Amino acid sequence: MGVEFQPVLLPSGLPPWQWKRPADHHLQMVPVKQISASIATYQQNMRRPLQRYSQCALVLIGLVAQGAAQESGWQQNQANATMCQWQLPRVGVIRDTAYIDGGFLYWQPGYTDGTAGAPTSDGNPLGLVYTLNFSTPFNTSSNMSQILKTISKAPNGAAANNIGPQFYDGAMLANDDEFFTYGGLLSLTDAYTPTASNEVLGYQEYASGPPKQFFSGFINGDLPAGMTRFITGGAAVSVPSENKGFYFGGLRSAGYGPIYYTSANETLNADVLSNTLVSVDLSTQGREVWTNQSLPSTVPGRANAELVFVPVSTSGVLIAIGGVVNPVGATIVQGLNSTQQTQSEQTNPTFMSSVSIYDIASQTWYNQSTFGSGPSGLTQGCTVVASAPDGSSHNIYWYGGFDGIDLTSTFSDDVWVLSVPSFTWIKVTSGVSSHGRAGHRCVKPYPDQMLIIGGYTTLSGILPTCVTDNIILNYNLSTNQWLDSYNPLVWSNYTVPASIFKQIGGNGNGGASSLSPSTWSNQTLQKIFSTSYDTSKIKTWYPYKLDAGNNTTNLPQTPTIITKKQSLPAYAIAIICVVAGLVLITVVFIAYRIYSRRRRPQRNHSPSENGTHEMHQSRIMAWMRNSSVSGESKALGTTTVAVSEFDDTTVTGPTDRQTFHEMANDTSKPEPGNFAQVRVSEMNEAGGDTIHEMMDSTHLAELPDTSIPEPAEMASPVSVVSP
Repeated sequence: MGVEFQPVLLPSGLPPWQWKRPADHHLQMVPVKQISASIATYQQNMRRPLQRYSQCALVLIGLVAQGAAQESGWQQNQANATMCQWQLPRVGVIRDTAYIDGGFLYWQPGYTDGTAGAPTSDGNPLGLVYTLNFSTPFNTSSNMSQILKTISKAPNGAAANNIGPQFYDGAMLANDDEFFTYGGLLSLTDAYTPTASNEVLGYQEYASGPPKQFFSGFINGDLPAGMTRFITGGAAVSVPSENKGFYFGGLRSAGYGPIYYTSANETLNADVLSNTLVSVDLSTQGREVWTNQSLPSTVPGRANAELVFVPVSTSGVLIAIGGVVNPVGATIVQGLNSTQQTQSEQTNPTFMSSVSIYDIASQTWYNQSTFGSGPSGLTQGCTVVASAPDGSSHNIYWYGGFDGIDLTSTFSDDVWVLSVPSFTWIKVTSGVSSHGRAGHRCVKPYPDQMLIIGGYTTLSGILPTCVTDNIILNYNLSTNQWLDSYNPLVWSNYTVPASIFKQIGGNGNGGASSLSPSTWSNQTLQKIFSTSYDTSKIKTWYPYKLDAGNNTTNLPQTPTIITKKQSLPAYAIAIICVVAGLVLITVVFIAYRIYSRRRRPQRNHSPSENGTHEMHQSRIMAWMRNSSVSGESKALGTTTVAVSEFDDTTVTGPTDRQTFHEMANDTSKPEPGNFAQVRVSEMNEAGGDTIHEMMDSTHLAELPDTSIPEPAEMASPVSVVSP
């Protein structure tokens, strides 16, 4: 059977933000099977926006996003696309460039009228890897899509499919020449055969080792027997000076088999803690060696922790910080039961009060208690290490994250430092809650600067909320201040901030007097941390020359310090607007009633005219108070409308018009909704004929109660307009 093709409009190998006009698309004959595969993949992507508590919310956001997805092409009147949030990408650094792959990247379309659309994720069908060269200057207020460049995992800019599928989470393990991706979650799809269980994707930028024919690009690697890629949520760190990469803990399935993003099939969920340390030796390019070691019983497994390399001892040490035992987004339920929550509340904080340490040379694990008032428990933050000039202290900076229990909780915007070897926690920057984020990564282009890449915000509604400030931020490690720009020509060596050396002794150049914690958990650790590391193995690639295609005309030579301010979430602003509107309407209505009462005695009417006017008004008000329909509608919070005997009276009623049979006997309950004006002359009887006013031969009589109800008695104001 031949392959069926269908013409479709596709982007010309360009990332979404470069689709400027219809000319950026071309008509291409694509196999129908491929179209179906792309649709299936897209629908899977649309069901995984921000981690949700129920399938219902996932479906809702999927339906909303499908109408404006970047993958579907440039929208009418769209002017640009801005990176909104980037959940758990994997990031690695090769010399002067940061590579960013995977995760859920959400775009916010901007329109020509200045408005912005709902954030959507296109699922990265072209398999793009984003790059940030450290020679490129930028403002943190600018659109980063104009700063980042891309390379495609698929040949000729075609769909990546299973050649380079989009992984959520996982690791990018790198040295100074290449990187390999490992772990992470795929979306379950029948569109194509999943990547093999032992397959890993690599990228070689520079040649190393003996001379050989070399071409920069992507390569496929294989894991050894007994190892698979079926793991996610681990803590990763690259150690170029040792040509190694490590992946600590994480999650696997109960049967050690395939795992997918929050599948309804529980056997495919990564919801069991992995007690392993995976490593790759990148010393010989093309002959990388993967190993998998089990953790000792004294080192508990965890998910979404941070793993850092500290240059002490013969080959350095790894320190695991933070993480959780029950990630809130591990299953399709997107929540914790009472048992899991209790366990998390008891265990998660211990990953901050005690850290696990791995000595690379001896391949031995230790645990060490920390001191000072540190964070109670965080996950999905990011870390970098800055060492004092004399090596007397090594300061581990932790930024952001959340408690890992509640996605609607306040995300952290604080910067903490765990200073070793004293193992002292110090809070160096108190953030602003509305600027908090989680699921981001950190890199250190210069000794004194930390770039925060990606992240997402607290769950505050159905649609994702964009991160505050920018998708990439710059933080000065020496001054503990946020900067509004990055300029490769502006940098300095790291100096220990006063907020740190006041706690550990010494000064900005080092000289720490606290060279050990109050108590060593194991005396061997004292020897490890007192042994110097051969720092000549650490290659530096800075300073970076300014990219020839850029200039610093619009950049200050000294980046400006950002002063963060608390901002209200979107839902709070909406509530305030609604309340303010209701208050304004109430005030206007009361003023109108007072004004009407004061004017009534001044009206120049004869007694009979006044009596008739007031009688009609009294009849309407009395009927509204006493009608059974009025009572029921008031309970529903809707407005009941009295039909006056004036033929052309304009009244108010539900937008979905209901047929009025008999005014006094209508006991049907109108549906809550918006209200629109309906004229009596437009209403029909049950039989479908137009209502005709019958001559009234009844003599009007004054009703007992002619008072006008106060606003509190009425469901909402009714405007009666005479013809």
